[in-house]
Amino acid sequence: MGLRVRIYYEDTDSGGIVYHSNYIKFCERARSEIVFASGIEFNDSRHFVVTKLEAHYLKPAVLGDILDVQTKLVKVGGVSLTLAQDIYKVANIKGECERELIFRAKVVVGFISDGKLSRLEPEFARVFGQLNEY
Repeated sequence: MGLRVRIYYEDTDSGGIVYHSNYIKFCERARSEIVFASGIEFNDSRHFVVTKLEAHYLKPAVLGDILDVQTKLVKVGGVSLTLAQDIYKVANIKGECERELIFRAKVVVGFISDGKLSRLEPEFARVFGQLNEY
């Protein structure tokens, strides 16, 4: 499952280049959209937190670009999921571009239930596991 993101002025510095922290936000949005699309209910007593993040910035995105955030399940642990998230530039402001990998992240998210790290509920593993079937 992918999430399309257009780069707006608010996402960039004065030179029109995307702030480094926004790539992390785009990955967060993609993970959240996966859960929202599944129909699983998130609330203040049942959610994920990032416990580890490894980020590789390969090329910059700029004002007007359209990005595609791809998420893949790497590993299911007892209380966590490890995900690979790649961001591709798929179009520039003119709608031209070859699909190009510009950012790569490995994210470990821990499952929180009632305020503490808890055993991963099977439905979450299934939802993220379905990502690898496409």
